[in-house]
Formats: sequence, C-alpha cells, structure tokens
Amino acid sequence: MAIIVNHTRAQTGRGLSEPPSRVATFFSHAFRPFFLAAGIYAALALSAWIAWISIHAMGAMPAFMTVAEPLHLWHAHEMVFGFGVAAVGGFLLTAIPNWTGAEHSRGLGLGLMFALWCAGRMAMWFTALVPPALPMFLDLAFLPVLGFAAGRQLAVQPAIRNVIFFALVFALIVGNFLFHMGRLEVIDDGMRLGVLLGLGTLMVMIVVIGGRVIPAFTTNALRRQGVEETRLPKRRAPVDVAALVFSATVFILQALGFGDSIIGVAALCAALANAVRLSGWRGLATLKHPIVWVLHLGYMWIVIGFALLAAAYLTDWVSDVSALHAFGTGAAGTMILAIMTRASLGHTGRALEPSRAIVAAYVLVSVAAILRCFGPSAVPQFYNEIMIAAGLAWITSFTLFTIEFAPILLGPRVQSGS
Repeated sequence: MAIIVNHTRAQTGRGLSEPPSRVATFFSHAFRPFFLAAGIYAALALSAWIAWISIHAMGAMPAFMTVAEPLHLWHAHEMVFGFGVAAVGGFLLTAIPNWTGAEHSRGLGLGLMFALWCAGRMAMWFTALVPPALPMFLDLAFLPVLGFAAGRQLAVQPAIRNVIFFALVFALIVGNFLFHMGRLEVIDDGMRLGVLLGLGTLMVMIVVIGGRVIPAFTTNALRRQGVEETRLPKRRAPVDVAALVFSATVFILQALGFGDSIIGVAALCAALANAVRLSGWRGLATLKHPIVWVLHLGYMWIVIGFALLAAAYLTDWVSDVSALHAFGTGAAGTMILAIMTRASLGHTGRALEPSRAIVAAYVLVSVAAILRCFGPSAVPQFYNEIMIAAGLAWITSFTLFTIEFAPILLGPRVQSGS
C-alpha cells in the first residue's frame, strides 16, 4: 500500500532548481490536505457536540443556534460525511494512483476539491442562517467530484477488485442525498436513513481495505522479526467473501426496514465471519509494533459492532446506539487514525514508528468507544459525565494527531537516503 511521492522542483531563470513552495507541497498529494482536515475536524465537530451536552447537563439552553437540524443528527452527519469522507478522499486519491499508475490529483484541481469539502462543512455549521437548499447543494458537491476523480484514476488500469470503491463512493452520495432530502422534509426519516447508509458504507469500506492491508502489513512486520512462514497471517477466500457479504447485507437490511430478527441474525453472521477473519491475521504477534496492532484493534471494533447490533435486534440487552458507536467511534475512528498515521509517515519518507503521543492517541480512541458504547448502560446516573469523558478522549486523540502531523503534512518529504 506504500505510495512513492516524488516532489517536482521548479526551475528558475538561471536553470537552478528550487524546492516547491509550502502551498505546492501541501497540494502535491491528496493525503496532505484531507488527512490534516480530517484530524482537525474530528476534534472540532466533536467539541461542538460535547459543548451542547455540557450546556444541556447544566439545565441551560443556548440563546441562539446556527444549526437548524436536531443536534444529534447534525453530529452524526458531520462525523460521517465531514470527518469520515475527508479521510476517504485522502486515502482514495492517494492509493488509487499507486494501484493503477494514474497521475496523482494535485495542484489547482486538488485545491478545488478540497475547497468543495470545506464549503460543505461551512454550510452545515450555519444551516439556520442560510436558505434551506444552499447547504444541500454545497455539501453534496464534493462526493460526486471525488467519485469522478477516483473513477478516472481507476480507469487507467481497470481491475474488478477495485470497482467496489467506485460503488462505495456512490453509496456515500446516496446516503448524503437522503440526509438532505430529510432535512428539506421531502423524505420522511431521511436524515436518519442517510446517516445509517453513510456509516454502513464506511464499515464496508473498512472491511474491504482491512482485508487487503492488515494481513499484508502484519506479514511484513512478522517477517522482519524472523517469524516462520507457517506462523504468518492466513487469508481464506471463503471467509473474506462471507465477511464482506454479511457486513454489506446487514446495512442493506437496515436501510430497507427489514424485521428485527432478520437483521439480528445477519448481524450475528457478520460478527462471526469477521471474527474468524480477524483471528487468522495474527494480531497478538504484533504487540511490539503499534502501527500494526492498531489496525487489528480497529478491525476488532467491527466485530464488536456487529455483535452488539445482533444483541440489540435479538434481545433487549443493549441499544442499537451502542452498536452504531462501536462502528463510528471504535472502528471508523481507530482505522482512520491508523491509516492516516501510517500513510503520512510512509508517504513523506519517514520511518513507520509512531511516537508515544500517537500510541496514546490510538488507545484514547478505544477508550472513547468503550465509554460511549458501554458507559451509559453501566452507570446511567452518570450519563452526561460519561458522554463528556468519551468526547474528551476522542478530542484529545485527534488533537494529538493534528499537533504531531501538521508539520509533516505541511512540510516536504524527507530526502534522507535518496
């Protein structure tokens, strides 16, 4: 999954080369602006949500709101279609050229795509102050452009195994469209359905990407340790297919409104298939390699999410909200953080050795997920305190990422050894 980054150098009138400007460097590859934006926005959007919970916990109400939607749906939308989509954009537009040999998105074109994402976020923060349709048009603009850019890159060297990413971007577009149709009261319950489809699409994307990178990166790390070939991760095609099919089926059944028993059984099958898949990847052997074990930890939250979803639909032990946060906070948060740190280090020529602060960030995302998934039901009398603690753990995690990686993403590639 490594992507070689080559910086071009501008030629001066004297024929001498100069390093590219900071702006040119920043927009030289998609992972730079989109990963930095994802880190900042993960902390910023969650801070707004925690501020609302804190105000509510004090029995107060804000004098004025800039957001017209119910705050819990706004929060869900921005974590999926703001934070999550930024990470997806950075990953796809950087990884696909490596798979296909296509030209990287860069310069003005990349800058305009990034501006579309930013415009959507600004519009969604001020939906109460602008005409109702304006946030829809601004927020919906980015994903089709991303899909077009990714599609062009995929077309350079078409491969059936990569077509799924185009389909997943399309599913995100549909989910975001449903959300906005709900906002405009065109579709009943559209906002909830849109968020569910968006979150489900991110989970399927993690199942696909995880199946490609986790065994590969684990194998590389264990071979460097001298582990025997017979003890390296195993990939089994039937299990891979079952994990993908059952995972996608669960979210499709939810979106179509099937009965609880059907969804619950499908979720149980997805949990088992993904657990078997994960068990073959030798996660416990990677404890000396934080940048590898964090991938296993992120995928484990997929298993937990489906198990909780099965329990929610088949019993009354837990709420489906716990399952959704296992997916959103645990799986998406951890896997996005893991991919962003690994890609940012590798693509800028740095060693794949996260600092202690980043290892702490890895742990804090799971702390946030544990508190959010299990805290409210374990100690309901401290609901607000648990929510705030979970939010602070998440905010701290992505603040650490932003502080650590902003200089890396803004600065040039390390040229040592070249």
